[in-house]
Amino acid sequence: MKYILYATMVFSLFSCKKEAVETYQGKDGVSFFAYTYQQLHTTATRSYSFAFQKTVKTRDTMYIPLRLTGKLSDQPRTVLLKTAEGTTATAGVDFELKEVTIPPGVSMFNYPLVLINSVGMASNVYKIVLEPAETKDFTLGTLGQTPANSVNQGTEENFRYLTIEVSNMYTRPAYWDILDADFGEFSAEKYKFMVKVLGITDFSYENIGFDGYLNFPVTLRNALADYEAANGPLLDENGNEISFP
Repeated sequence: MKYILYATMVFSLFSCKKEAVETYQGKDGVSFFAYTYQQLHTTATRSYSFAFQKTVKTRDTMYIPLRLTGKLSDQPRTVLLKTAEGTTATAGVDFELKEVTIPPGVSMFNYPLVLINSVGMASNVYKIVLEPAETKDFTLGTLGQTPANSVNQGTEENFRYLTIEVSNMYTRPAYWDILDADFGEFSAEKYKFMVKVLGITDFSYENIGFDGYLNFPVTLRNALADYEAANGPLLDENGNEISFP
């Protein structure tokens, strides 16, 4: 009886040890990535307008953060995005998606989405709904939230779909929802004034950060006061006086 019990314990010990050293054998994945404080979640929308750029551009590149899940590799690998349902833009006319090679050993990287200033963008806002495409190296990665810890910068979000709204019009950016409190109501003329004063065209949190939200409104109020002292009130496209909170 003691011999049987001993044999059982030894067999269990080796069984546990074998399970402990098993490694993940599935295909590695890729998904869109953001920290939740950037307010980019599973229904994320980003905006780009050629009209807001400081110089006339026929094409531009938007860099999209992606995260790899699974094993790190010591070899270069390829990533590709594809369009999903809801896309109204035309590939090759309004944008380009290309297979991109990423370097060894990375877990996060920026995918270059090429936007083309097509004729239709002067009167239309096109949507590009993106999702990761399966390649020889990757499938769809792990989705959902990872709580903040001592390593990451906050609660992380991995998600499947990302919508890009692109045009050549002075339209309200999707991220303006989080600007209202600090920059006030959107208008095209206000946006032009902000670009002229600050010298940047992207006012999303990921671009200007907390310091921008804190300091830029002060800079804009001072610049507006100087403008009004020399020229009178600055009016928007609807005849309303522009102000900053």
